[in-house]
Amino acid sequence: MEKILELGARLEACAGFVREGKVPADIGTDHAYLPIWLVLSGKVPAAYASDINEEPIRSAVKNINYYGLSEKIKTFTASGLEKTPQEKVDDIIIAGMGGDNISAILSGAEWLKNRRYRLILQPMSRASRLREHLYKNGFDIIAEKAISEAERVYTVICAEYSGESLDYDDCSIYSGKLDSSDPNAATLLKKQVRILRSVAEGCAAKGDISGQAHFIELAQQLERDADGGKKDDNG
Repeated sequence: MEKILELGARLEACAGFVREGKVPADIGTDHAYLPIWLVLSGKVPAAYASDINEEPIRSAVKNINYYGLSEKIKTFTASGLEKTPQEKVDDIIIAGMGGDNISAILSGAEWLKNRRYRLILQPMSRASRLREHLYKNGFDIIAEKAISEAERVYTVICAEYSGESLDYDDCSIYSGKLDSSDPNAATLLKKQVRILRSVAEGCAAKGDISGQAHFIELAQQLERDADGGKKDDNG
């Protein structure tokens, strides 16, 4: 590539889950760096980029034109997945939003319940709520990757529609498919342990003994997953 474009860790992880030769749609694209990189690298033949606001789209169009990709990357202004050309896209990328916001966007697009599509989701917060939404709506989480960027650790979730009701438990909502042997994943799991312990303390303060016991048990299970049974001294 003559004009080099480098991605940050979050977007690079998202790019890694995009399938070779498929057409992605980057929802909430901002500067369109991810679709530009995917097309420039030759991983995909074309891409779509959308945002809810006009200003990011103007920035995206400027960048797309700079790299000479106006024929391969199409932009549009829309809320969530509205206007996304269902028959032309394969992989749906939603990165840099809260887990609840991503869940709401997915809820407004029933057409995603089709094995054709792959979801690549990067929540900035409430990943557990997003995982629960996916499981409840028949999406199987096939992989997750924890990444560190700007002194924070995030997860990227890769999911596909299974077409059937999925069995899941509370622990899988909080741990997903994170690989605890990866230091970044272990960091996320330990953070979740602390959150669950805090929730347990809140239950105790309200006299909810059963709730307290439930969240303590979840915290202990995640703790074992995070560091192989060793005590979490940061908890």
